[in-house]
Amino acid sequence: MKKLLLPILAMLALPAYADFEFQALTKKEIEDVTTEFATNFSHTAVAAPETDGMWGVEVGVVAGQTGTPKLKDAVNKAGGDGDDVKNLYHAGLVVRAHFPYDIFAEANILPERKISEASVASKSFGLGWNLGAFLGLPLDIALGANASSSNIDFKQDIGGNPGKVMIDAKTQVLWVGVSKTFLFVTPYVKVGSASQESEIDISAQSGTIFGSGKQKEDATNSGGYFAAGLNLQLAFFKIGAEYSQTMDVKRASGKISLDF
Repeated sequence: MKKLLLPILAMLALPAYADFEFQALTKKEIEDVTTEFATNFSHTAVAAPETDGMWGVEVGVVAGQTGTPKLKDAVNKAGGDGDDVKNLYHAGLVVRAHFPYDIFAEANILPERKISEASVASKSFGLGWNLGAFLGLPLDIALGANASSSNIDFKQDIGGNPGKVMIDAKTQVLWVGVSKTFLFVTPYVKVGSASQESEIDISAQSGTIFGSGKQKEDATNSGGYFAAGLNLQLAFFKIGAEYSQTMDVKRASGKISLDF
C-alpha cells in the first residue's frame, strides 16, 4: 500500500506548492488562504458512518482536490500565475476500524514528502459512535469528531533575500451522520461544525510577506461542515467518493481500500 501511496503524493500533493509566492498579505487574506490550506488537509476517510459486525478493519488510499480561489487571488496579487494553484491536492494512507458497542476510529496519514523547494506532511484522526446500529435502528446514525494537523513549507525570495514560508494548520470538526446500505452500495450524509487555527511563519534575513510588517501571523476561522458520499463494496475491495464543504471551502475526494 505504501508503494501505491508514494507516487500519488509525488504527482498530486507537492507540485501545487512548488512554484508560487506570497506578498503583502492582509489579515483577511491570511484567514482565507489558511482556511483553504487547513480544509485541504482536514480529516476524511471517505467512509460512511457505519459499522458492520462486532469488529472490522479497512486500509486504503485517499486522494482528491480542493478548490482554492482565495489562494489563486493571493498568488495573482504577488505577480504569479494563480491558475497554477486554483486547486490544491491531498493524499494519504487511511486506516479505519470498528469495535464492540459500534465505536469506530479513523486515521489519515501523509508522511512528509519533499520535492524541489517544497515539503508537506499531514495527519488526522476521527472517532465516532454508531448510535443507530447500537440501538438496532434501520439506519446507521452516528456522532463523530475529527481533528487534523498539517505542515507545509516552501522557499521564496523575501525582501530580496532567500527565505522560507512555513504554514502550520489545525482543524476540528464535530458532525452527525446518516447512512444506509442497499446491497453493496452505501450512500451517506454528514453535517456539523468546523474550526481551524493556523500560523504562517517566515524565515528570512530581512523583509516580510505580511502587510503588517510582521514575520509571523496567526489566523482562525469557523463555519459549517457538510459531506455527502458513496461507498461501493466489492468482496474485500471498497471504492468511495465524497464531496464536502468545510467553512465554505469545497473539496472532492476518492478512496480505494481493502475492507475486512
